[in-house]
Amino acid sequence: MPTQFPLHSVLKTRLKWLMAFRVALVIIFLGTSLWFQFRQTSPFQSSLYPIYAIIIITCLLTILYGILFRWVKDAGLFAYIQIFGDILLVTATVYTTGGLESLLSFLYFLSIISASILLNRKGGFYAASASSIAYGFLVNLDFYRALPAKYKVILAGGIGYERGDILATVALNIIGFFTVAFLTGYLAERTVKIERELEEKKIDFKKLEAMNNYIIENINSGILTIDANARITSFNKAAEKITGYTLGEMYNKTIDTIFHDLLETGNYSIPPDEGDSSYFRIDTPFKTKDGRELFLGLAVSPMKDGGYIAIFQDLTRLKNMEEQLRRVDRLHALGELAASLSHEVRNPLASISGSVQVLKHSLQLNNDNQRLMDIVIREADRLNALVADFLLFAKPAVKMTKVNLNDIVSETVDMFKNSHESKNIDIQAELEDSLFIEGDSRQLKQVLWNLFLNAGHAMPDGGRLEVRGQGPGSGEQKFVEITVSDTGTGIPLDIIEKIFDPFFTTRDSGTGLGLAVVHRIIEGHKGTIEVKSKKGEGTSFKITLPVFEPVKN
Repeated sequence: MPTQFPLHSVLKTRLKWLMAFRVALVIIFLGTSLWFQFRQTSPFQSSLYPIYAIIIITCLLTILYGILFRWVKDAGLFAYIQIFGDILLVTATVYTTGGLESLLSFLYFLSIISASILLNRKGGFYAASASSIAYGFLVNLDFYRALPAKYKVILAGGIGYERGDILATVALNIIGFFTVAFLTGYLAERTVKIERELEEKKIDFKKLEAMNNYIIENINSGILTIDANARITSFNKAAEKITGYTLGEMYNKTIDTIFHDLLETGNYSIPPDEGDSSYFRIDTPFKTKDGRELFLGLAVSPMKDGGYIAIFQDLTRLKNMEEQLRRVDRLHALGELAASLSHEVRNPLASISGSVQVLKHSLQLNNDNQRLMDIVIREADRLNALVADFLLFAKPAVKMTKVNLNDIVSETVDMFKNSHESKNIDIQAELEDSLFIEGDSRQLKQVLWNLFLNAGHAMPDGGRLEVRGQGPGSGEQKFVEITVSDTGTGIPLDIIEKIFDPFFTTRDSGTGLGLAVVHRIIEGHKGTIEVKSKKGEGTSFKITLPVFEPVKN
């Protein structure tokens, strides 16, 4: 329900204007009358005292009204008192300036107009009635010489008036009084109604503005506005959260302060150049103030009053999910193929390998033939390892038990330290206590082993390998995180999305199944794996796995 229009406060404001207006009228009209009298008589003549008395009384009443004004509770009653007081003053003024022949009888109209403005049509009719009674009573008393002539400053000019003339004068004035009361009352009521509607609309606009600001400040999308000179003029809370910058830091800064990478490398300009499309939307990498790398969806469009509005969202998680879904689809299809193919190849391969080894020991071979036989056995073993990886890739975890990741990481780290690939590599492991999950310990060791091997291959001249484990903490998080980071050569941006694809490798001796097996095992454990890398600075794999929750009876 809209707030009621404050009529009481408006009436009090108008009363202030009425008090000032009253003093101004007295000074103007009575002062003019006195000026004409001063041309003929001395200003200290006793006949002018009535005008002086009216001026003094008017000023004193105005001062009294002003003193009482601050304690007034009923503004309407106070307005009626002033209006009827003004009518008495007007009557005295009309009498002293000529009575029947006074030129100031129109002052009644001003009192009626004031009453209509202050008190609407009802107040105007009351003022018109009081003016009619006062004027009619004055004219009749003056006609019959019932009032002392010595108080008249301006005496009658000797014009004879008939009784009919008096009645006509009074009747015309009374008609004029009520006509003015009706018209000004109507206009005053219309004005009040319009003011009330405007005030209510003003209140609605304020509510709408407050709601609009609330929505903008609490929306999940970052919103910023820029002027025609590409300077930032607003920056909501979501924009601060996404970018890491505050409104105070960005206000009046150019837009390229935030999106400089986009403007330097893309075919876009913010704001768009003249002649270009006034709207565009792109997905782009973004680095926050604290160095975090995000993927943003950015849309720029013009505003009606000039300038542009940029809306952006953090699509990093969505982008990762899309990539994972695409990867899962590819791996699922290849997994089915691998499962059937592995079983078909492994049995004949085992027969070939066994037969060659028997022949090697039973035949008398020279050195060259012996070397060729060794090559056949080595390559058969290599094919057998490839088939084993195929089966591991195709077959999800089946021995799911409660396992402690601390033990798995420690055992795998010890194995890697004793391998050739760990040469000149500083291995650091920081794990929280009791990282229990439900999984297959053999396959989880395979995951860590493959990641350690990749890190070793990325650091041929040595470096640092870090393994960190973090538990779910005291919050609602039900996952543990294992992060494997290296300081190696890194992965180029153009191939990072392909590293989990089967048979994709950058090494001549690699099979391309290492990271594909890692992804497949983590997927089988209902977890996720994310990779972040920068060429020349290293690579980080973050594995997220659900914690072990005992079955409740």
